[in-house]
Amino acid sequence: MEGLPPNFGGWQLYFHRGLDLAGGTHIDYELTNFPAGQSRADVQQRTIQVINRRVNALNVSEPEIRGAGSNNDRITVDLAGVNAAQAQKTIGAVSKLVYTKWVPDAKVTAGPEPGFKPALTGLTGDDISAASATIDSTGTSWVVNITFTGSGATKFDNLTRDNVAACPGDSATSAAANCAQRHLAIWLDPTFAGKVSSPYDSGCLAAQTPDTVCGKFLTDPVTREEIAGGQAQISGSFTQQSATDLATGINSGSLPVDLVALDVTQVSATLGAESVKLSLAAGLLGLAIVVLFMIIYYRVPGLLASLALLFYAGAVLAIFKAYPVTLTLAGITGFILSVGMAVDANVLIFERFKEEVRAGRTITAAVDAAVRRAWPAIRDSNTSTFITCVILAFVGPSAVKGFAFTLGIGVLASLVSSIVVTHNLLAIVLTAGGLRRPALLGVDRVRAV
Repeated sequence: MEGLPPNFGGWQLYFHRGLDLAGGTHIDYELTNFPAGQSRADVQQRTIQVINRRVNALNVSEPEIRGAGSNNDRITVDLAGVNAAQAQKTIGAVSKLVYTKWVPDAKVTAGPEPGFKPALTGLTGDDISAASATIDSTGTSWVVNITFTGSGATKFDNLTRDNVAACPGDSATSAAANCAQRHLAIWLDPTFAGKVSSPYDSGCLAAQTPDTVCGKFLTDPVTREEIAGGQAQISGSFTQQSATDLATGINSGSLPVDLVALDVTQVSATLGAESVKLSLAAGLLGLAIVVLFMIIYYRVPGLLASLALLFYAGAVLAIFKAYPVTLTLAGITGFILSVGMAVDANVLIFERFKEEVRAGRTITAAVDAAVRRAWPAIRDSNTSTFITCVILAFVGPSAVKGFAFTLGIGVLASLVSSIVVTHNLLAIVLTAGGLRRPALLGVDRVRAV
């Protein structure tokens, strides 16, 4: 499949990849129905924030969501590794909730509560501060646990108290269990668009008023007792996916405008699997040349530095995998550049080591002195690079942020590799007498311990 990472003997190197490596979806949205009296620029930014929260639920790596249009009426979305249908479903989801109580109406002869129609309570999804999908206490069904805001908790407390008062008695053992006024219905994605032909057409409940409730009926739980504290649970015929989708929609909040998709493009990986293989091959070739140079020029210390360099590369890739870091072409460039900086630190240490040995120090003392005296130069050069990475990460565009992030991780890892790993390898291996010969150390004179 195009865009997949290379496969080595059946073992696939998988990392989170950006749009240029993994492909994904590009969408251009138009913003319509702006709220009256509000700044278009502010509304656009609020919309971007809501889309960001919704996209985060997809676990998309480095999504790029930016405003466009001279009138602040466009938003462009680039999502790596997400198909177009899934992207549109998540970004454009409404997932609004309303709570209704039941009031007598003899005209209603069908539905959850015959003889009763729904009436809005003023409690909506906007009164919910958090929602999560979990397994219920029996371990058999998926539910959505919700936490209300301060004002929402007060509304919910009042509603449940009124419900209990409407039908006195123990709801578990008396006729109150079948009392419609004891129930508090929950609806998903409601609209208020006037009358429908039948009270329950297409899952819609229609009160013959301007406050028509039309949406997906979720559940109609009985209120057994007053519920205070701002905690509640939505139950129904949920699957894990539907419960998760509902919780995601509630958490992400409502869009302040309507979104119209002007252009939806399924983007293929621009580099492709073969190009990724060639990029990795080029990186391995470069690493091999660096290792060969270090061994030829610095002899045994160069060999030890090469081992430390391999440790460095493995550690950085492990961080990329565990974090996870999104690999784009720019990110790969940052990683390769950090390899060069790791080599630079080792070169500084080895040159100081050779100077200390020529000055008559013992091998052990020369290693310690070399690391100690090379440290200020290594620290300052890496610090200046890291500061640059931080600045780019905060002010740069998405592609530059990927470069800055991978380079910054590489800089920190190179410090550990050069100061800790290389230092200890030199101190341990060079204690062997056979490895202290000048020809193996790349110096012309060595004084015995």
